Amino acid sequence: MIAVELVLLFSGFLGVGAGVLVVAVVEGSLLVLVAVEAWLVWRAARRARARGAGETDPLASALRAVMPGWAASVVKHDILMVRALWLAVRRKRDVPEDGEAIHYSGQLRPMMWVFFVLNPLEVALVELAVPWQTLRIVLAAVGILSTVWFLALIATMYKYPHSVDPRVLRLRYCSFFDFQVPVADIDSVVVAKRTRGMKRSSEVVEGTLILEVSRATNISISLRREHDVDLGLRGTATVRAVDFWADGPVRTAELIRSQLA
Repeated sequence: MIAVELVLLFSGFLGVGAGVLVVAVVEGSLLVLVAVEAWLVWRAARRARARGAGETDPLASALRAVMPGWAASVVKHDILMVRALWLAVRRKRDVPEDGEAIHYSGQLRPMMWVFFVLNPLEVALVELAVPWQTLRIVLAAVGILSTVWFLALIATMYKYPHSVDPRVLRLRYCSFFDFQVPVADIDSVVVAKRTRGMKRSSEVVEGTLILEVSRATNISISLRREHDVDLGLRGTATVRAVDFWADGPVRTAELIRSQLA
């Protein structure tokens, strides 16, 4: 919306006075809409917590209550990514005080940082290569926003690790996936590297939740009972086992076993 307004203004299609009026009306209407939806999300989140939902469940269920599923998924990811940047500023991680972090993104981070460094270079090249000022401004704005978005994505890898505490084992993938299982429902934990080459980072195959990193898993957990897994737009699935990747599999297995005791 902002990009369209800039194009209309700098192209001369709208005068300054008309442009200010259009921006005030459009952005004002959007502000009211966002405020109303935020209030509805807050109410739905309170109802979800009252029903006993987990820490992240209220956000997802509240967003789905006020907007289509695909839109709720996008908004949820954006909120979690902005929160990751805020956690980075505060030098904190989304891990309980009595819990232990289990990192999974060690193989991905170097590649992501390379792409992040290249992003500003692309913005600079566009500024030098494009002769039209209006188009340069629009492309520069898009480039800066994409750079911030990419930085937020990298932040999710650091700030949203797997974690285990005396109550819950929490398995995540950036801002895209979050699964929590009570420690009391874990039957066994073994170190076992498997390569399946799944198409997505989170898949359910024959009752097993598979969370691959670089097309591999190295920790296998069996559960005492079935659990439902939220796969976003793909719906839900029921699992009795979980295979996931941890940067330090032996230490991870020991951490989880220590909580089972």
